[in-house]
Amino acid sequence: MDVIVDTLQDTARIIPFLFLTYLFLEWLEHQTSSKMKHYLEHHSKLGVLLGSIFGIVPECGFSSAASSLYTTGVISAGALIAVYLSTSDEMLPILISANAGWNKIYPILVVKVIVALIAGYIADLLFFKKEPVNIETFCEQEHCHCENSILKSAIRHTSTITAWIFGITLALNFVIDLIGIDQLSLFITNHPTQSVFTSSLIGMIPSCASSILLSTLYLENVIPFSAVCGGLLANAGVGMMVLFRVNPSMKDNLKIVAYTWVISLLTGLILQII
Repeated sequence: MDVIVDTLQDTARIIPFLFLTYLFLEWLEHQTSSKMKHYLEHHSKLGVLLGSIFGIVPECGFSSAASSLYTTGVISAGALIAVYLSTSDEMLPILISANAGWNKIYPILVVKVIVALIAGYIADLLFFKKEPVNIETFCEQEHCHCENSILKSAIRHTSTITAWIFGITLALNFVIDLIGIDQLSLFITNHPTQSVFTSSLIGMIPSCASSILLSTLYLENVIPFSAVCGGLLANAGVGMMVLFRVNPSMKDNLKIVAYTWVISLLTGLILQII
């Protein structure tokens, strides 16, 4: 029951972000003004900067929303990756509630924002030139019948994605519960030289449990600063799950996930050396 309740709470917090995102996309589809398209096309570089900043807000709903905005071409791959890397999920609430002190909190946020900015712009310049799915194609793929009602279509999109997220998150939470947080903590403790690598892998688990675990281990001095940064950079909440659900290009999705993890791991290793 605890796992089910936790999953319901995690999923419920994402619903407002998803609904507002799909409402915006439906409205955007119905706009015929060339000014809107012109603005989005000529201000795409701001996406990485804004993604890096807004991502640090302690809500995984931003990463979920960003996944849909990327799929429909509203933001670039670099902006999406910037959101993934800067997303703090449960880290901020845990550190603040534990009276960790600003000196323990702000270095993590600074690293996340700087890495998100650099990695996001590099991604757009060098690696990701994929043609996005336009909004009309996206709506046809989701069978939303947008022509009937923008509000109904947004609700339909939100309901579909929410149900999918709930199912996957529930399964992941059961697996984590079976393994046990204590076992994961023990594994990291027994392999301190591999803490950055292990933390970055744990961070890739699309669940708030991973950010909670990493933050707690950092507070208890089980893992160093380099490891918690590597793990929290890789942690994008459920955003990656939404990406695989809404973006039809599996190759594109895997490239984004792999790039995010490699950047997270390299950052952790560099910080460890420093």
